[in-house]
Amino acid sequence: MLILDELYNIVVFEVSSDELIRILKEIKNKKEIDIDLLKYKIHMFEKKKRIEEAYYQSLSTFRKIFTGRPPGHHQAVEYLVNVKERFNEIEMIKQNIITLNSILSLLEAEPNKREIVLSPSLIEEIRKWQEKEGN
Repeated sequence: MLILDELYNIVVFEVSSDELIRILKEIKNKKEIDIDLLKYKIHMFEKKKRIEEAYYQSLSTFRKIFTGRPPGHHQAVEYLVNVKERFNEIEMIKQNIITLNSILSLLEAEPNKREIVLSPSLIEEIRKWQEKEGN
């Protein structure tokens, strides 16, 4: 099967359809693992914040006065970096998985197809995957 670049419409490389399906499924599995890892990181951040807040609330009023606590805008930035941006990453990865699923369904529906047009980013991922397997 010929892999064509969507941008330049040129043949990038040739691989069997079974091999391409296997590679795409492995890339999809890796992306799903990345989503789970990001969700775990979000969970751990929120757990840490709950523990810190519970500790702060357990302090006496006198101790709260002398406890150094970051200003609200610092906490907002920390939330933005540790939660919101990770949720955005998860959404981007889910969009990539949807694209991979559509390509996989196309390949499985038409196993005798001679060529397929893929995005440059997906072609780069396939190249990296092949290089990783080669080493």
